[in-house]
Amino acid sequence: MNSTKRVFYYDALRAMAIIGIVFCHVSVYFLSFGFNSPGFSSVAFLDCLRDFSIPIFVMLSGALLIGRDESFKLFFKKRLSRLLIPFLFWAAVYIIYSRSYTLENIISIFFGHTGSIGVIFWFVWMMIMMYIGIFVINKIISFTGKSAIYVLTVLSLIYFISIRFGFDPYSPMIVYFASFITYIIIGYFISSNDFIGSRVDGRILTIFTLAVSVLLYCYYIFCFVVPKSQANGIFVSLGYFTPLLFILSVNVFIFFKYLDRTRVMDRIESGRIGDVISVISRYSFGIYLVHYLIIDFLKLNVLSYIPHFNTFFEIILIVIFTLIISLALLYIFDRIPFLNRFSGTH
Repeated sequence: MNSTKRVFYYDALRAMAIIGIVFCHVSVYFLSFGFNSPGFSSVAFLDCLRDFSIPIFVMLSGALLIGRDESFKLFFKKRLSRLLIPFLFWAAVYIIYSRSYTLENIISIFFGHTGSIGVIFWFVWMMIMMYIGIFVINKIISFTGKSAIYVLTVLSLIYFISIRFGFDPYSPMIVYFASFITYIIIGYFISSNDFIGSRVDGRILTIFTLAVSVLLYCYYIFCFVVPKSQANGIFVSLGYFTPLLFILSVNVFIFFKYLDRTRVMDRIESGRIGDVISVISRYSFGIYLVHYLIIDFLKLNVLSYIPHFNTFFEIILIVIFTLIISLALLYIFDRIPFLNRFSGTH
């Protein structure tokens, strides 16, 4: 699973995850309409796509990077340069866009503090910690053998349960970031093992995991997020380290794994939709870095002047425009010497 050959369902998962995150950041704008507005259920449904998209991104890192026996220098040169160089560039762009050059604002943007225009950058710092964790895991595996992954999986699940029952991972922030290591290990475990698939028909697993994912997500939105938000007068959602979102994220990952073995996925991969998925996947990190800036610009200069017609379709249209603008900008960057270093693909 760690060869250089591209795995299409990884691309599909990555494309779905970045689109889910864009949906979340577009939907936030519509929360101002009120929790009892006719379109609130639609807003909640689209906003919370992020809640399993971020774990999927992290799980993909585990699927792709665990098992690589690389030197410290090579591992971090390949990973951190691709992460940090685009981040530093776009962080500077966000600071310039904010038109506030106070030390407090620069720090808030740079470290992704809540309430700042650079709030999305918390993910970069979390991924830096994940790369450190992946390097340590790879060294453990190289010394003890791949059987160590089973022990690490059990330990990570115990750690996950400790978060759910009493342990607070949100303070300090570094511990919160480290908590994503469970998703890293689970991502690798799912991608590299096929205990169920060797015993059960893949089509049954595809249908089952899809049904479970849809049911869990609908339950989460319509039985928790919507009623809780309306009752409390604030938007209420679950954290990434809750059992429901953990099971949902794992189910979505497994669904794509077994869908990849069907003729449906073969037709998607060989068609134009497959090309679009591959392009979105390739530019996913760049889209992550630039999309929030585009949404903020649209919100301030376009959305406030357009009459509202249907919340659900408005959000979808804005997401499409955001993705098109992001991809166009990154495509241009990718073809200009020097600027191509900031597209997130190198």
